[in-house]
Amino acid sequence: MSLLLENRRNPIIAQQIRCLAADIGGTNARFATAALGENERVRLGAQRSLKVAEHEGIESALETYLRDSGEPVPERAVLAVAGAVLDDQVILTNSRWSFSIRALKQRIGFRELQVINDFAAVAWAVPGLSEADLHPIGNAPGAAFDTAAVQVVLGPGTGLGAAAIRRDARGLAVLETEGGHASFAPHDEREIFILRFLQKRYGRVSYERLLCGEGLVNLHDACLHMARGRDQRLPDSEAVVAAARAGDPDARSAIDLFCSILGRFAGDAVLLYGGWAGVYLAGGLLPHVLDARGEALFRTAFIDKGRFSPLLSRTPTFRIGAADVGTLGAARVGLLG
Repeated sequence: MSLLLENRRNPIIAQQIRCLAADIGGTNARFATAALGENERVRLGAQRSLKVAEHEGIESALETYLRDSGEPVPERAVLAVAGAVLDDQVILTNSRWSFSIRALKQRIGFRELQVINDFAAVAWAVPGLSEADLHPIGNAPGAAFDTAAVQVVLGPGTGLGAAAIRRDARGLAVLETEGGHASFAPHDEREIFILRFLQKRYGRVSYERLLCGEGLVNLHDACLHMARGRDQRLPDSEAVVAAARAGDPDARSAIDLFCSILGRFAGDAVLLYGGWAGVYLAGGLLPHVLDARGEALFRTAFIDKGRFSPLLSRTPTFRIGAADVGTLGAARVGLLG
């Protein structure tokens, strides 16, 4: 799905618009109210994060947020969700939540309700970010914000999200994708072993089976089996990161593989979309794995594209450091769309 964003509203009227913005993933549901400030800068207020597992569905979480925040129900809301949004019925990929857009709109009392993919929301946020919000990975030219170009947005969290941004004379458009579910392509003998190991567990192996929180655990399982011939599944990605920091070689190998595979996936996304203007990485797992060593592995794998390596070496890569970037993107759609 491609969405085009052009601000046709009177700027005085636009500043009076309020909306509810939400970023709903497999683990957390983040809510805020939003308004436009000077220079079309989005201001978020009444921010709160709720645990998805503690609520039966989106209706319960929304009602809890509105009740506890004391905020009135705004006329407009934009929900960014971790899943494909194709019709009225929305099913989140990595949680038990599902809902009807029409029924939710009526129950909560929104006049307008829009639901978009969570990484599409991250993509909408990118034009509103400052240089301070972006951490460069590797040496490459800066972001080409003001040119007609394509940028790629992706990253690991509970799942693996991906989207693309296109700029031209008509404005800015975001392409919503489920690129994280593309089939994993192994690079060498170690990764062929990992593919076969995970095929026994899942059948088909997508990149999301490796590049997300659970994916890091899967990589550690495979590394341990490959090196020691035994199974000792760690409970979550935090445990893998802690083990690596404590000097565990198999956990460190898992993180190294994670960073390299993420780099190759990002490079493939650039080739697929023509995203020469840059790659923007988001996701709660990144600060824990992309240390200096991880960034070097990511960038080396990103550039390693044979005849296209010179072009990839000139493509900038960034990690988004801004907090609640998905909520910010949802708010931009609600206020400027």
